[in-house]
Amino acid sequence: MSRTNPRLDPVPESPDASDAAPGTPPPPPEYTGTHSRELTGLRGENTATRLTGSVGLPATEPTSTVIAPMEAGELPNVAAIRGLRLDQLLLLTTGALVIVIVGLLAALSAKTTEAQLTATSDRFTQRLQSQARELGQTVSHTLALTSATSLRDNNYAFLTEVARSIIADNRNILRVQMFDADGQLVADSDPSAKLGESSGGRTAERRWASAFFQGQPVFEFQEPLDYGSQAGKGVVVISYSLEDLQKQLHELEETNRAAVRANTLRIVGLGVGFVVLAGVLAAFQSRRITKPLGVLTHRVMQLAAGDLGARAGTAPGAGREVTTLGVVFNHMAERIKVLLEDVRAKAQLEREVSLARTVQETLLPGREAVTVGPLRLAGLVVPADACGGDWWFRAALDDRRVVIGIGDVTGHGLSTSLVATSATSGFASAMTLREPSQVHAQMLITALNVTLANVGRGEHQMSSALAVIDVYSGQIDYAAGAHPAAAIYNRNTRQMASLPARGPLLGANVASQFTSRQAVLSPGDIIVWYTDGLTEARDGANRLYGTQRLAAALQTHAHLPADALRDALLADVRAYSAGQPQRDDITVIVAEFSPAPSP
Repeated sequence: MSRTNPRLDPVPESPDASDAAPGTPPPPPEYTGTHSRELTGLRGENTATRLTGSVGLPATEPTSTVIAPMEAGELPNVAAIRGLRLDQLLLLTTGALVIVIVGLLAALSAKTTEAQLTATSDRFTQRLQSQARELGQTVSHTLALTSATSLRDNNYAFLTEVARSIIADNRNILRVQMFDADGQLVADSDPSAKLGESSGGRTAERRWASAFFQGQPVFEFQEPLDYGSQAGKGVVVISYSLEDLQKQLHELEETNRAAVRANTLRIVGLGVGFVVLAGVLAAFQSRRITKPLGVLTHRVMQLAAGDLGARAGTAPGAGREVTTLGVVFNHMAERIKVLLEDVRAKAQLEREVSLARTVQETLLPGREAVTVGPLRLAGLVVPADACGGDWWFRAALDDRRVVIGIGDVTGHGLSTSLVATSATSGFASAMTLREPSQVHAQMLITALNVTLANVGRGEHQMSSALAVIDVYSGQIDYAAGAHPAAAIYNRNTRQMASLPARGPLLGANVASQFTSRQAVLSPGDIIVWYTDGLTEARDGANRLYGTQRLAAALQTHAHLPADALRDALLADVRAYSAGQPQRDDITVIVAEFSPAPSP
């Protein structure tokens, strides 16, 4: 704390303070508010779960999880699922794949065969054409050499006979023509031709060209004819028929088409055989795979229906994945069985924790503030877990004195809450087993230590602070064991003080010794008891809330009544540790001492 108020210096201790009261105290003045007997009953209200958003701390809902055993329930209507079975899908997919592959291979083979046959046909055609050209050129050249003398002698009749004899001897030669240097027709194998006609601009050079004669395609071979004329050279023209060539090419094309058809039929036959074989193999293998899957599906439905003993058998030949799936399913079924037992055990534990919390909340005072003469009290426990180790207590000893207690059992969980509950019960028992005049802070904390040592057996310790307050005179008798000192702020003087008291942890040793101290409250004093969960709250940078911030918050909100001040302090802690989990239970008690001014 920032500074100490000297007016709260402890008064001299007296071992017989309870019996040596200096005279009869003045009668209490009249006060409005709740009578002290309102503190005698233990409140059964839910302290932790009634904390609302206005306080700034998260509410902790009671645990009410109920896990029912696995039952069949309403299973999905798998019969309504439409679609092909897995074996049908495998069969159709395999068949379609084989058909596509065989079709592609057949098309590729047909194209390849057709291309090969076309190339062969082209080579054959070129060879025949080359032979025809060579023959025509040879004949025309020979005829040009042998006819030169006759043309020079103007023996046109002989030349005509020669031309006709050539046609008679070679059926592929359809026509033989001879032209002189002037381009005049001097010989023609065609009887209907008229000699003396012009050549139509033929030049005396060797060449060949495609043409038609009597509606038939022919090769025209032209050969220069040198017969010694001063006018130049004549020309020999031979028309070679392409009918035999076209006939051979037609036969070759028919042969090619027949070969392509035969090859296609062979490939289709092989493809059909492959499809049938693939279908048989696919049906057999898909059955081997889908049968254990069907059995596994049935076991899954059994497991979903609540039969935890459903197990999948071995599936030889179904593949490693299917076998692995069966092994994993069996493992999963075993895990589900174990987890279900764990869930049931956890549900039982949660019910027990919920019951323990209900009992603990029943023993804690309510959240509402109470007024006893000039003293107004308000407290609250905010547990970090389902069950907390913090507790606080308020009760009236008589018409003048009020007892306030606070404690923090080490640890968290069910056992800690049970120890805290036992401490609360022991605290109440210590009050009721003695006459009110014999009850003082030292006796209460000693009795509480004995109770905790017997209950906790040395495994649980607790820090605690106790106070007995005379609400009219302001006399306070207080004791503590390893607990933070209560903070005091006076509204009138705006000074901070504390109630320091030393003592060991409660429950460590049944023979531990405790002492009490006394002080006198002044009008306007506000006393704040708290557990270390408040000052040890941390922000995002892991910094402690600390007593200095508590003092600052107390000074800032000191104008508020006790219950509103308590909520403001808790809200400040929550704002400080925003986004961080609550690590420890937090308990805050605010006592507001406001006696009426003396007349």
